[in-house]
Amino acid sequence: MTQSPPFGVPATVGVRIGAFSVDAALVVIAAGAASLLASPVLGAAVAAEALLGLWILQARLGFGPGALLFGLRTSRAEAPLVPGAGRAFVRGSLVLLGGLVLVAGAWVVVASAGFDRSGLRRSWADRAAGTVLVAAPRDRQDQDADGSFALAEPTVHARSSAGREPLRVSAAAAALPTAPAWDTPLLAVDAPAATDAPAAVDAPAAAGGRTPAAAPPARAAEEPVVTGAVGRAQLLVVFDTGQRAQVDLPAAVNFGRAPVATEPADVLIAVDDPDRLISKTHLRLEHDGETAWVIDAGSTNGSELIDDDGAVHPLQPGARTLLEDGTRVRLSERVFTLSRLIGGPV
Repeated sequence: MTQSPPFGVPATVGVRIGAFSVDAALVVIAAGAASLLASPVLGAAVAAEALLGLWILQARLGFGPGALLFGLRTSRAEAPLVPGAGRAFVRGSLVLLGGLVLVAGAWVVVASAGFDRSGLRRSWADRAAGTVLVAAPRDRQDQDADGSFALAEPTVHARSSAGREPLRVSAAAAALPTAPAWDTPLLAVDAPAATDAPAAVDAPAAAGGRTPAAAPPARAAEEPVVTGAVGRAQLLVVFDTGQRAQVDLPAAVNFGRAPVATEPADVLIAVDDPDRLISKTHLRLEHDGETAWVIDAGSTNGSELIDDDGAVHPLQPGARTLLEDGTRVRLSERVFTLSRLIGGPV
């Protein structure tokens, strides 16, 4: 039974060979020039550096010079994500091993995509690495200077997690309702919470006649968001990997591989990401105790909301989007859910 990846058209064998030939020619030319101008040792070093550069490009962007010229991208077979270091290494190593057989063996490995009866046109190296080479439309290439947009942005089909079929995204799914400013509802939540600290709130109110709602500041630097106070509403964040975090509400949380704070009181949650597909600061969550909003922080591989019915809504970078109850949030290939808890830590 033939099939096609849900995010692109598999590259033909002829185009594959052309793209690979360009990469191979660049490596040979660079190494040959170094050998003629200096020494064979320098030529070998230049060849090794060129191969290292091609590996890095494949791992982080999904293409090399030849693929860029022919409009191709290497993606994970199950989702439109760049391969990552491990898959790119396996894929490139098998091609190099094929080249040890009279050099032409490398082209045989590339051309082996013609033997794939699944319709994905995967070479032996692609099958071993779990990748697929797809044709990226030119209009999408023009939107990102580094070319990663073609594999990262789920504008037509959403990425799938392990065990789930790819989810389709409609053209109108990107527009979701936005919400008022973050600081506005924060005061409304802090006011009832003043009963937990009467000395800090009630005493100034009695002396100066101030209302309890105006007494606590919205984001006091001396009062971090995470306090661990028993009795306060808390937010439980659970990832599909089992990673979990719990913070007091209201809270502003930055998620990422190595997140940094946008404001002094921000909570930072580092997401487990061995493949380094999640941006350092990938997504921001703002929760006033009752309602939550999310903002994609301009991440490389994008963020999405997944409704209960399976509909997927890509987040526009920088757009503050309302998060409905029961909606899952996807950061690159990681998915998390939110639960509101009443009481102390569990």
